[in-house]
Formats: sequence, C-alpha cells, structure tokens
Amino acid sequence: MALGLKYDSIEAYLKSYGKYIVKQARKILDQKDKNTTGKLRKSLRYKVIENENGFDIKFYASKYAAFVNKGVSGTQTTRTYIDKDGKRKRSPFKYKSGLGNAPNITAIQSWINKRNIKARDELGRFIKSKSLAYLISKSIQKKGIPAASFYTQPLSYSFNLFQKELVKNFKTDILNEIKTFKK
Repeated sequence: MALGLKYDSIEAYLKSYGKYIVKQARKILDQKDKNTTGKLRKSLRYKVIENENGFDIKFYASKYAAFVNKGVSGTQTTRTYIDKDGKRKRSPFKYKSGLGNAPNITAIQSWINKRNIKARDELGRFIKSKSLAYLISKSIQKKGIPAASFYTQPLSYSFNLFQKELVKNFKTDILNEIKTFKK
C-alpha cells in the first residue's frame, strides 16, 4: 500500500460506491426493459482491488453488456450512448448489410417465446415465431439497438460527488493515522 498507511475509510467508501453503481445499473436495465432472461442483470458486479499504489475499482458484466450499454448502429440509423463524462458519443458497434450480418434469429425466437409475442399477417392469421424472428432481425439490422447506458450513466452522474467523498474519506484515513501515530 502507498506510504504504508491504512486506508480503511477509502476502501469502505469504494465498496459502497461500487454497490451503488451496480444497483443503479440494474435499475436502469429494469426501467429500459432490458431484463428478459435476467442473465445480464445477474452478471453485473464490482470488485475493489488493493495494489501497491492504492485501490482500483473494476466493474464487470457479461460479454454482450458492451452492446447493450453502448448500443449498436444499424445500416440506416446511427446510435449514440452517454459516456462516463456525460457526453453523447456514437456507438463503436455497427451492423453491416447482408444476410450473414443480421442478429441471431434463434436468440430472437427465444426472446419472442419468453415474452409470448404473437403477430399476424395482413389476412389476420398468426405467423410462425421463426418468421417473426426473421422480420425482427432484419429490423434490428436496419435500425440498430438503442444504448441503455446502464453503467456509464450512473458513473457520469455521480462522478463529481464520488471525487468529493473520496477526498473526505482520504482525509479521515490520514487523521486516523495521525491519531494512531501520536499514541
């Protein structure tokens, strides 16, 4: 640890901040209805890691979380997300045109079945879920996926307060160390 000091207050604050960010991220996923299976929501976690320079706080999620967080631009629509600084940026992900570049029809069919979505053709007959999945896949390929900004939004909104509270906790740790040293 840097300077051989104890940073109990900072460590406790970082843990509470990590818990807060994960809680807010889960809340955003629920509000934006991005929680069909619950896998992404359950995968959100944080870890406070102590190293020779102090602490690192890392946030983790499923592999596909980046696509949900930053969105995916379609062939006809550009998607944006809110970065950690609170600025709107273009999504780094984009669908290309062509049949092989469309979203996975099997995954969409599973999503349709879990949500019990039914569609009808122009004659009023129900269409098969695989046909509906194909139509949704082509629509997603054209329009993209809107960003949920579930991690970046709470980070950008709370960053100024985070810095102030971190300084307060650092001050508390230094004062505690001075008190211990005087004894």
